[in-house]
Amino acid sequence: MCDPQSAAIGSETNRMNILRDIEPQRLPPTCVAVGVFDGVHLGHQAVLRQAVTGAREQGLLAAALTFDPHPARVLQPRRRPLLLTTMCERTALIGKLGIAALVVIKFDQACANQAPEEFARCVLVARLNARCVVAGEGFAFGRGASGNITTLIELGPKLGFHASAVKRVTVEGGEVSSTLIRELISEGEIERATALLGHCYIITGPAAAGSGRGRDLGFPTANICVERDKLLPPNGVYAMRAEIAGANRPAVGNIGVRPTFDSGRSRVAGRRRCVEVHLMGAESGDLYGQTLTLEVVRRLRDEKKFATPEALAQQIRCDVAQAQEILLDKV
Repeated sequence: MCDPQSAAIGSETNRMNILRDIEPQRLPPTCVAVGVFDGVHLGHQAVLRQAVTGAREQGLLAAALTFDPHPARVLQPRRRPLLLTTMCERTALIGKLGIAALVVIKFDQACANQAPEEFARCVLVARLNARCVVAGEGFAFGRGASGNITTLIELGPKLGFHASAVKRVTVEGGEVSSTLIRELISEGEIERATALLGHCYIITGPAAAGSGRGRDLGFPTANICVERDKLLPPNGVYAMRAEIAGANRPAVGNIGVRPTFDSGRSRVAGRRRCVEVHLMGAESGDLYGQTLTLEVVRRLRDEKKFATPEALAQQIRCDVAQAQEILLDKV
C-alpha cells in the first residue's frame, strides 16, 4: 500500500510533498486550501485550483491541508461514513492539481476541541506559514464546528493572512457534495457520480492471488486488497480501466461474493466482499504484489449465481465484449 507519510506523487515536472506532524516554520509562505477533500470532487477541485492560482499570483507555495482520519469518524463514530477516497487515493488525486505540498493533520479529540482562533493561529499560521487561505463556503472547523469561512476572513487581518471563500459548485442545478456522491455510489449510479466527481470513481490496492478459478474459466483475475473503510459500489460487474505502473489497461471487475463458487460461505454474516479484476490481455500472475488503481466506468449487471462454470464463462465473454465497446467509446 502507498505510504502517504513519505510519498511524493506526481509527474516528473510536478511532484507533491506529503507532510505529517510538520514543525513550525518548516514551510515557506503558503497559499493553502483547507478541507477534508474526501472524493476530491468538482467542489474540492475548485478550492484546490484557487489555491494554486493564488500561490502563483502572489509568489507563494501552493499547499493543501487535510485531515486523517475523516473528522466524522471521530466526532460521530457510530455513524461514521465509509470513504470515497482512502488517504492514498486522496493524495494521488490532489497531486494532479498542481498542489506542491499536502499537509495531513491527525484529527483526534484534541484537534476537535481547539477553538477556531487557536486552530488558525497554531495550525494555519504557525505550522503552515499561511499568507493566503482558501476554503469552500461550507467549510466548518473548531470546537463544535463553531468556525467557518467567515471566521477565517475575520481572523485573517489579526493573524497575518487573507482568507477567501469558493462558491459551491452545482451540476444540473444540484450542489456537488461528498454525501450525495456516497449515495450515488452506494446505489450503483456510477455515471451520475462520475459527473459530480469530475473523474471516475477509483479503487486502489495491491493485487493478490485468488483461488485460480478465473484462470480455469479462461479469464485470469487478481484480487484487489481494499481498505476496510473504503466505500464499494453494490455487488455486480463493472467496466473498468486499470492503471498499473503508469499504464492504463481495459478491464472487467466483479464486486461481491462470487455466488457461483462461494454460495455457502457468502451466507456467513459479516463476510467481506471481494474486488476481483480481469485485465484484458494480461496474465494475472504479472500483477501480484503491484498496486492497481481501478477506474469504475460503468455498471454492466448484477452479480448472480450461474448453474455451471461453463454458463459463467459464457457470461464473462459477453461482459468482456460489452466492456471493450464501452471503454473504446470512452477513449
